[in-house]
Order: sequence, then structure tokens, then C-alpha cells
Amino acid sequence: MLEAAVQRGRQLPTGVALMRAGDPMAALFVVRSGSAKRYSVTLQGAEQVHGFVLPGEAVGLEGFASGRYTCEVSALEPLSYCRVPMRRLEPLLERLPGLRREILRLLGQALEESQRLRCELAQIDARGRVAHFLADLSGRLARRGLSPVEFRLSMSRADIARHLGLTLETVSRALSTFKREGWLRVRARDISVLRPDALTALGGGLA
Repeated sequence: MLEAAVQRGRQLPTGVALMRAGDPMAALFVVRSGSAKRYSVTLQGAEQVHGFVLPGEAVGLEGFASGRYTCEVSALEPLSYCRVPMRRLEPLLERLPGLRREILRLLGQALEESQRLRCELAQIDARGRVAHFLADLSGRLARRGLSPVEFRLSMSRADIARHLGLTLETVSRALSTFKREGWLRVRARDISVLRPDALTALGGGLA
């Protein structure tokens, strides 16, 4: 039944929005390939990056609380995704208790990870935040069957800085330091993690 509700083969070009903050929750999305960023824009026009979406991750779960999307999500690179319209999903949630439990589990997990990240980043300095980000990204890729030590940063250094509450210069300096110390190889956006243990330790051992 769930298979029949899923709209597959959807594509999104780089920079195009998958959802808009405040729009009614019309569907739940799952990224198949590519990546996206979750962000909001303040009244002053500043962009706040809440996180990044990787293959295999669901998008739009927070909309279940209010019936509306709470942030912007846009493609960082060409995106392939599945779409599950709410008009098809809601009847299934009523008929399939296991599906309802899984949705609640994913929503709780997303909230828990968001709170964990805020708490962890508050405890470490600027270099530690960048190390934590890289170690956490590496772990998420590994859990999805992707290489944890060879990957491309689809997000810009400015996006990383906005996500971590740092300046662009601080993020660039930290990456240069990790490269000089032999923890990373950095070629533009291509990253090779040579010392994952060092990154995890500097990030507070929390990643």
C-alpha cells in the first residue's frame, strides 16, 4: 500500500526550493541522491542554516506538528527524491499502526539530533565545531552506505559557517589547519579524512 503512495523519480535542479516555510504540508519527501540545505531567513534578511539533508533522509517531518513547513529546503546539487502526498499518506497512517510508529520515530529522532547538536556545539570552540561537523557528516554518510573518508562538500564554506555560528574566515582557517596537521586532504570541496580519530577528539568526542 505504501509503495503505491510513493511518487518516484522526481528531480530538482541546483538552487531550486523543495519546500517553502509557511506553506501547507502537502507531502513528505525522501532524498534519493544529491543533498539539500534546511534554512530560514530572519526579518533582517540574514540566512540561518539549520542543517543539511543527505541521501536516505526524510524532509518535512516537522510539518506534522502544525500542518505547515517550518523552514526552506533547497537543492545544493541536482537532487533526486521521492514524494509522498499527504492525501495518500494520511489514510495509510490510520490503517497501518507500524507506519505511524515509524513516522513518529523519525520525527523524534530528528528533534533529538537537532537538540543534541545545539548542546554539543555550545560546549566547544570554533575549531572544535568545524571538526565536529566533519566527523558528524562522515558518520551520517557511513550509516547510509557511503564513504565516510572520501566525500565532496556540496555545501559552501559560507553555508557551513552559518550552520555553525562562525565566520567564513574561521571555517576556512580551521580547514587549512586540519590540512596542515595531516588530518585532511582538501582539494576545493573534495575532502579526504586521514585522521577521523583526531577530528572526533577535537570535536569533543561527541560526533
